[in-house]
Amino acid sequence: MSMNKDGIRLHKSNFYAIGQQIQPMLESGDCYRLIIKPWKDKRSLSQNSLLWMWNSDVASAVNHHSESKLTEEDLHEFLKDMFCPAKPVTVLGETKMVKSTKLLDTEEMTFYLRRIEVWCAERGIKLRIPANSEYHSKGHDHV
Repeated sequence: MSMNKDGIRLHKSNFYAIGQQIQPMLESGDCYRLIIKPWKDKRSLSQNSLLWMWNSDVASAVNHHSESKLTEEDLHEFLKDMFCPAKPVTVLGETKMVKSTKLLDTEEMTFYLRRIEVWCAERGIKLRIPANSEYHSKGHDHV
């Protein structure tokens, strides 16, 4: 078992092993902060694939009615700015609030996708939702 920056998934079967890893750190006499919170998986590949499909759908719809042509990346940045929650990221002791879909867990990503879906529906932009997608299987058909 190794310690990584995203934390350790603690459960009954690995509790002892985690204690064994932490013990040598405590013997140094230094103090550490241990935070226990419910485990949430990072956004899924299925969610990420759907997001990029939608970026393409929105870019196509917008470009159909506009002189300036936007890319999927342009739409990703635009929608992320509108709907993605900011998360703290610390680099060399300096913390900034960053909007990144990479930092979302599966629940937050579902909420983010839902907000995009509603925004598009309000503007008559049709989004594809594959029948075999995780989003579809969780009951999120069209609004």
